Amino acid sequence: MPPGQPEDCSPDATALPEDPEDLSPGTAAERTRLAWERTAITFGVVGLVMLRDEPVAGLIVLAVTPLIWALARYVSATAPPETRARRLLLVTVAVTGVAVVATVAALLGHGGPIRLR
Repeated sequence: MPPGQPEDCSPDATALPEDPEDLSPGTAAERTRLAWERTAITFGVVGLVMLRDEPVAGLIVLAVTPLIWALARYVSATAPPETRARRLLLVTVAVTGVAVVATVAALLGHGGPIRLR
């Protein structure tokens, strides 16, 4: 047998799974958790930067940051199959809510098309 060759040369012995996630399924959950945390941190940083020129919009973004962080913790936790649909609905509602709040803040902000007096 040549060096570096596995003892079992059957096609199944050396074949890699088609989906790379099958090599280490735990890494997908870890990457998802890290992505949510990066998003929450980014929201916080953007909110702090916005405070300088647009204090109201900056405060709105900062107020949403803990929601995103909590949502990240909730979504990252392992869930039984019967609760996954409920979690997906919660994420959808939360993301839509953040988008609506951001749109309202942009429209009511300084220089926007709608002005409050």
